Amino acid sequence: MINYLGAVLPTFYNMIIRKNILRTFLFGLSLLLSVAAWISCERVDTDADDPGIALQHGEVDHLKGSQFVTVTASGEWTITLSFGGDEDDWAEVDAVSGYGNRNNILLRYSENGSESDRSVTLVLTASGKDATCTLVQKGVAGSTGGDDPGPGGDDVPQAVPLWLELPEVSTDEGMRFVMHDMTVGGIPTRNYSLLWDDDALVARWVAYPLSRWSIGTEDVGRTDDWQYDPDVPREFQPCLYKGFPSGGSYGYDRGHQIPSADRQNRNSNRQTFYFTNMTPQRSGFNQKIWANLENHVRRIADGTDTLYVVTGCIVEGSTDTANDNEGKKVTVPSFYFKALLKYQKTGATSGVGGYSAAAFYLEHRNYSQDAPDASMLMSIDELEERIGIDFFVNLGRVLGEANAARVESEKPAEGIWL
Repeated sequence: MINYLGAVLPTFYNMIIRKNILRTFLFGLSLLLSVAAWISCERVDTDADDPGIALQHGEVDHLKGSQFVTVTASGEWTITLSFGGDEDDWAEVDAVSGYGNRNNILLRYSENGSESDRSVTLVLTASGKDATCTLVQKGVAGSTGGDDPGPGGDDVPQAVPLWLELPEVSTDEGMRFVMHDMTVGGIPTRNYSLLWDDDALVARWVAYPLSRWSIGTEDVGRTDDWQYDPDVPREFQPCLYKGFPSGGSYGYDRGHQIPSADRQNRNSNRQTFYFTNMTPQRSGFNQKIWANLENHVRRIADGTDTLYVVTGCIVEGSTDTANDNEGKKVTVPSFYFKALLKYQKTGATSGVGGYSAAAFYLEHRNYSQDAPDASMLMSIDELEERIGIDFFVNLGRVLGEANAARVESEKPAEGIWL
């Protein structure tokens, strides 16, 4: 170290003589800070080889469920379960040994029928060291859901608000209207709403406002926090921690209806990974033409004040199903759509009062092309006629019914919407 400083300081002195003093001083200061950082780094003891194990949720309600376990290890490892109390074997992991880091180990647990809480400790052994984490499952009497989604459902009736993005909400048996909130910049607001189908196990549509502000500024990418929706009973949701198993003629992705990229604050993004936001989409469809349409919709939103979006799927007439992780049948949609209502306060070249609208309608199949074209673009009226849903039912309160009808009937200009 002394030799190193002996080499550096004379060089620094000569530079002061020959160069601009302020510039050289800053250079020298950064050089000495680098030396100091080198010294401090040499003295830090690291625990990089210590193993680690973590759960998504440390406390859950009394219901049967599952969640991911994350393992951090540099070599071979094993997991053992230590049950608290007299009852054991109510939880299990699908991998008791492995090598290196893993974040997709599934912990399954059965329903707790007693009134008392119970616990299980997961012990990870790697490199001669142990790491632990504990799951507490509430008893029936004390179950409040913890930080894991609770049963949700019919015991909390919700009135339908007058938001512009909402279509007409069906009151058919087996349909549930669900709303999710978020906070952006300290302001509580809506995240998205959906109409859930208990029989098909998919949302018929998901509706939400889209703008730079609602997307958020945290840029979290994908949280990948797959989980049950807390506002729909679990028995009416698919279990999709591990996605849709491969099988048949093509694989299915967990296709978002509100895309992850449309919500980039951490908590709002986590909600886009609720199982109720997923449908079984062919991989070739989801990762190509549909992904490009999602990107295109964000570009449209970027040039407007607010874009009101309804993304949905058509299950009528479909005979295809995909299995969830517990063997439940999820209907594979035959068509997908996006209904878009754009509000542009100034500079609007179409529509009425700053509002204009368009729709996209795609058959659920693999396409040779990667981007949507004019054959998939139509007016809101045409989409309504095809699928029997009344969109943007609250627009008349803003523009008057006649003007709202003009917006929905107007043929979208390709130069604006494509």
